Amino acid sequence: MGNLRYFDHSIALAGLRASELTFFLLGFGWLILYFTPKKLIIPALGLAALASAALTLSLVFMPFGPGRFYVYLSLMFFKGLSAACAFYLFCFVLNNIERIFGLALVQLYYGFFFSSMNSFPMLHTFAFGDLILTALFLVVVFFCRTKWSYLTQEINDSNDGKGSGVPFVLALCVVYFMITYMGNHIEWTGSSMSSLAFGLATFFSIGFVVIIQMLKGQSALYIWLMFLALSLLGLGALLYDAPLTNISGSFAYGLGDGLGYIIIYYMCAGAIKLSKSLRMFRFFCLVVFVEYFVISGLFSFYFSYFEAPNRFLAFGVVLVLVSICLVFMPLIQKRLFEQDWTDGLYLRDMEEYSKPLAQTEELNVRERLNLTAREEEIFTLLLSGAAPKEIAYTLKISYDTVNFHQKNLYRKLGIQSRAELFARYLARAGNRD
Repeated sequence: MGNLRYFDHSIALAGLRASELTFFLLGFGWLILYFTPKKLIIPALGLAALASAALTLSLVFMPFGPGRFYVYLSLMFFKGLSAACAFYLFCFVLNNIERIFGLALVQLYYGFFFSSMNSFPMLHTFAFGDLILTALFLVVVFFCRTKWSYLTQEINDSNDGKGSGVPFVLALCVVYFMITYMGNHIEWTGSSMSSLAFGLATFFSIGFVVIIQMLKGQSALYIWLMFLALSLLGLGALLYDAPLTNISGSFAYGLGDGLGYIIIYYMCAGAIKLSKSLRMFRFFCLVVFVEYFVISGLFSFYFSYFEAPNRFLAFGVVLVLVSICLVFMPLIQKRLFEQDWTDGLYLRDMEEYSKPLAQTEELNVRERLNLTAREEEIFTLLLSGAAPKEIAYTLKISYDTVNFHQKNLYRKLGIQSRAELFARYLARAGNRD
């Protein structure tokens, strides 16, 4: 969204540089959705998509000059609004696995964009990628919307989202933004950054996430820690202008940035969906506005005192942020990364299990079993005859995670074996049918 290739970075309006204006207008696009009623979010998406398409097409054919600059700024506002509306669907319509694949597609595009920037500059000059993606965006917005209203009907303003973990994950989202923003003061300074190495690293980030999150079923905590370590290592290497540090630092920073991008928005969406609260989504929109407008503005103001990007100051800010995360890691791990929604699939997202899961949820409330959402899913699958390994495969979580929840489930039910589970609850389920 922050592509500034159409004009010189030094262009300013009312004392604000082009890069600062880009962030501000993107932020205002998100802020609009903070005040938008639920029934108008989908229409707003259509309007923003059409406006973005028209402005993108205009930029391709407009001659260089002030008019093109103003069109670009207008495009940034509508792209911010488009992103906010799309994230509403990303939160409430998709399941965890679909979100991972969606974010992987975004990383594929950016990996291609950065790795081809030096090799094929003509592709970026004529904005072929922008035009193709804009066309795809219009197709999705206007021809793939049959179930959106149905899948978001549970969302309401009255639900406060208590216990969903949204505030904790939004705090990490702010940390992620600040770290990546500091990269602006280190990386884009002529020869100090290899776009090819950065772009190739984003491809590797996709593989890491797929292996850790989906195939191995490990906690998202591992990916977050890798983001912190690789960002610090990469930006530290980019402090120096040697060819070796240029390549290695660019690759490490690109890998960390890719991991951080995928995992932070994956967790934000998961927490917001768990809350079933439009208030929590609006809170996220407000946080994004604060990031783009307030935080980026303050950093730009202080860094403007330096004639050139101050690499050591930016690296110091990143070092402080990483240190704070590590100090509070036990609390973050307990309140955030140990929650069920951070990994795997939800059974409620699978149509074939909707009825038995609803019966389990009813039983949980009626008999006051105090089962967690994941324990309800394990309970449902155990009663269906699935073995622990089958449950792990169905929910895309590790075998150890299934055993952990199964032991807690048995403890709460006061039983010792699966045979006791069948004897106590299977007959009741049959009678209800």
